[in-house]
Amino acid sequence: MAGTWIEAKFRLIRFRMIRRRESLLLALVMLIWIAIAVLGGVAVPGILLTSRRDFGFTLIPAPSDQAQFLLITCGFQATLLLGAWWQGRRLGEGDWRAGPGVRPVQKKARVILACVIMFGWLLTMIMLTAIFPAIREFAKSVTPDILMGAAGGGPAIYIARILLLVILAPLAEELFFRGWIWEALRRSGHGTLSVICLSVTPWLLLHGIDSPGRILFLLPAGIVYSAARHTGGSVLASLVVHIFNNLGVVAVQIISAMG
Repeated sequence: MAGTWIEAKFRLIRFRMIRRRESLLLALVMLIWIAIAVLGGVAVPGILLTSRRDFGFTLIPAPSDQAQFLLITCGFQATLLLGAWWQGRRLGEGDWRAGPGVRPVQKKARVILACVIMFGWLLTMIMLTAIFPAIREFAKSVTPDILMGAAGGGPAIYIARILLLVILAPLAEELFFRGWIWEALRRSGHGTLSVICLSVTPWLLLHGIDSPGRILFLLPAGIVYSAARHTGGSVLASLVVHIFNNLGVVAVQIISAMG
């Protein structure tokens, strides 16, 4: 009897050690890909400026500060998307859809409810910023430059900003954090709450690097995205909610610029 208990205890300890090692390795790989994404973002405007200076490609207009910021952000998100595809393909043993959990969405009504909740949160924040000047100033201080000045920069900047916010950013972030990382954590034996916390935390920290206060605004979104991912059983569920939320943000920016 005692031998059976000791053997069971040993197996439990061994399982926890393996899970801890896999979690540390996953965190390391995630950080490496984020570092590569940062380099990828910086490389895009750098290559463009170098081409103009060293190769005489003067037909390419010199990018403005706003355009450079967009190029850096697009390069970062595109590299992150590449990382999600690459790691998802490895996790899925050649099937890139299985790795990040691209499968049919379940419980669609709950996913729709998540979209409604995000819309309600957005309206609530608009009303609060309109009523309380302190919240309005705080919101401005933590809002990324990519969301500011929706009407400026010309048509090309305008369209690029919308494509980035509504398509590229949600696609890259969801496939990376609530796709590949979520599935890797789940396959390592982590429980639902652990998977949610370990996948949403790096997403929040990444958005709060230059402004930690931004985490306060994004925390509800991270919770709703994770809830949609869990109940929908697919990364497509959180992707839909993310796109819907960003589309609402862009709509608010456009309306504000027109007003």
